[in-house]
Amino acid sequence: MALLQRGKTKDVYSHGDYTLELKFTDRVTKNDKGEVDPGGNNVSDSLLDGQGFACLSMTSTIFKYLADNGVPTHMVSSDLDNMSMIVRKAVTFKPGLEWVCRWRGTGSFIRRYKTVPGAKDGMVFDTPVFEITIKDDEGGDPLIVHDSIVALGMMDAETLKELVALNARAMGLIHDLFKQKGLDLWDIKIEWGKDAETGKLMLIDEVSANGCRAYDISGKNKVAGSALSDCFRA
Repeated sequence: MALLQRGKTKDVYSHGDYTLELKFTDRVTKNDKGEVDPGGNNVSDSLLDGQGFACLSMTSTIFKYLADNGVPTHMVSSDLDNMSMIVRKAVTFKPGLEWVCRWRGTGSFIRRYKTVPGAKDGMVFDTPVFEITIKDDEGGDPLIVHDSIVALGMMDAETLKELVALNARAMGLIHDLFKQKGLDLWDIKIEWGKDAETGKLMLIDEVSANGCRAYDISGKNKVAGSALSDCFRA
């Protein structure tokens, strides 16, 4: 198998006409302060033992749960022993979009709206807040509105309408699964693409501790890293 791309935390290998092999690694990202940070844009010089296994284990469990409940994902199979996952090839919405859902306000949300009266860390929303950002490390992953996505030709209005509904369904299922595990999910980001062969929408990349914030059911004690991933082991 040929190495096609070396990502921040995963390597992508050729596998078949419409499939790829993702190799999860123990590489981690760090923020501008040099601290290990799942949302960081810089790859750390050091490895975190067990990181790849934890991310693959959690992703596999969530993808299977979503597929069992009618939400398509790119996962074909996973192999925890080899820290790899066979996936369907995807066509992404260039330059890349990340779909964020927030049940509580924290992180960049509070920093963005800090001048708004009542905005405070940990605030609970009556209904989930959905955001879409452009994958742009240098630009700080800016928000983009629906009309701009269509105007810029990233996808047509019909596809966007379908994806907004599918994304809401997926986020609801993910939130329910976290609750079943005794976890209070504050926010999460996921990525969508189109099957390169069929053109059908599907959830891609990974859904792991790398892209979410969760607390115990009291909402007071943060659960992160391997401790979070352990909650999703079969």
